Amino acid sequence: MVHTIYVPTFAFWKGDVESRLKLLEEEVLHNEKYKGKFEMGLEIGGLAKHFANQEPIDQIYGNMILVAGGVKSIVHGFAGLEVYTAGIADMSDDVGKSLLERYIGLGKKLNSSYVHVHGSAGFQGIKEPENKSDRLQKIRENLLYGLSISDGIPIGLENLPTPSACDFDSNPETVWSDCVQQPADVQTVIQKTPLKFTFDTAHYSINRNGYIDLIAPVKKMKDHLHHLHVVDSCGYWKANVSKCYDGSIPGDGRIGPDSFEKFFKHIHEHHPDLGICIEVRNIDEKNPEQTRQGIRRVLNWLSQ
Repeated sequence: MVHTIYVPTFAFWKGDVESRLKLLEEEVLHNEKYKGKFEMGLEIGGLAKHFANQEPIDQIYGNMILVAGGVKSIVHGFAGLEVYTAGIADMSDDVGKSLLERYIGLGKKLNSSYVHVHGSAGFQGIKEPENKSDRLQKIRENLLYGLSISDGIPIGLENLPTPSACDFDSNPETVWSDCVQQPADVQTVIQKTPLKFTFDTAHYSINRNGYIDLIAPVKKMKDHLHHLHVVDSCGYWKANVSKCYDGSIPGDGRIGPDSFEKFFKHIHEHHPDLGICIEVRNIDEKNPEQTRQGIRRVLNWLSQ
């Protein structure tokens, strides 16, 4: 049993697939220090327009087959504030259900190992909506529908930053929030089902004080835990005062190296086949050196 190391790719652009695949080959596949100890994979994301209809999805498929045919893949869909503002990703309604169908269709064509989403039940303001429990139930129903048509591909949900502020806004009245934020929200959706959990380390750490224990939330998820987004965060979200940022190299931000080292010791011992995606932001996306450093740190922690 080995971990698969993933990096994100906006696969609509062929060059992005090429640069990410080259990075994985250098740092994972051909690295003599870790040869045979890890597998590599690509996690497909993009802009909202890349998933709005079938034409760009077909281009994503073509680029993945042409450049990375045979490499493991995961479908995650698009990222950033557009998850809320594009109006196509709310997993609590029919438009989100249609988007999920497109994700799953791409995953089936690529023989992907996982499809996961944000809840994307987006609303403005940090207060919880009055109908939160109903929306969580609808997200659950739509994800279970997705699982029923996935031909065995696991379907999962990711925890988001609280209150989905990150680098989007500092005003609590205008910031875009989501019903599915803490791991406890994810647990409400997926408990007593075959649905899976993607744990994002930066989203969990965004506004926690003191030592950030990454092990506690994954222990609660038990067998639902299926995938990791590994990244650090900087800053601390304070209403009307500040913004916070995810995307730092693991160990360089609020979480720090000690917490990550203990976390990966636990993951390697208790979840030895878990997929791990390094979600670091790069200064130059054509030359992803920050992701390279993130991969090196994670491989080192997993090997200690």
